Amino acid sequence: MEGWSIPAVPPNKELRRALEIRAQKEGGHTLYRELQDIDPLAAGKIHSTNIRRLIRALEIYYATGQPPSRLRHKEAQDFSVIIIGLTMERSELYRKIDQRVDKMIEKGLVEEVKSLLQRGYDVSLPSMSGIGYKQIGQFLQDEITLPVAIERIKYETHRLARHQYAWFRLSDARIHWLDASRSSDILSAAQNLVKGFCHCEEHSDEAISNTRLPRFARNDM
Repeated sequence: MEGWSIPAVPPNKELRRALEIRAQKEGGHTLYRELQDIDPLAAGKIHSTNIRRLIRALEIYYATGQPPSRLRHKEAQDFSVIIIGLTMERSELYRKIDQRVDKMIEKGLVEEVKSLLQRGYDVSLPSMSGIGYKQIGQFLQDEITLPVAIERIKYETHRLARHQYAWFRLSDARIHWLDASRSSDILSAAQNLVKGFCHCEEHSDEAISNTRLPRFARNDM
């Protein structure tokens, strides 16, 4: 949407597995320090505990021989977008997160993770490191109790919400923020925003198509 290019580097399963094993044995900070030496700019945008992103950055470097930050650039976009964001008062957001986590447990999250482990999906896999799967996996391996696992899921989800607010800032003038606590009004408000955006775009296109171009410009088209 913002025109950022993504390096066309396919995944290297063997390299990823080797880096995962290294992170488990030596700690994720070793991968972070290596990336700092290779590409300080890229390292500055990745948290030292985000093993998945550290591995991807190193994977790009090993495949291309170029620091990942050099391969990342913006390109002009020939389309317009409307961005709609949902927000609510922080304490209410945390309350809803906690309710959702409790419902996930009621709906069988423990049984789901147990089934995945029985089918051979190891807890060390990146796909099993997501919030909820990781903590329930720790419970099923007798590392923590279920109440502790549930509290950790809630805490990590709260932290994720804070990170999202840091990425999508309320002060960002591009974003039309709607109060998600007003559920009865939010759908119509979003629809009105989209209708207004489409109406403006339609008239903008008409204005461009109806503009009389100089004779030399029309002949060259």
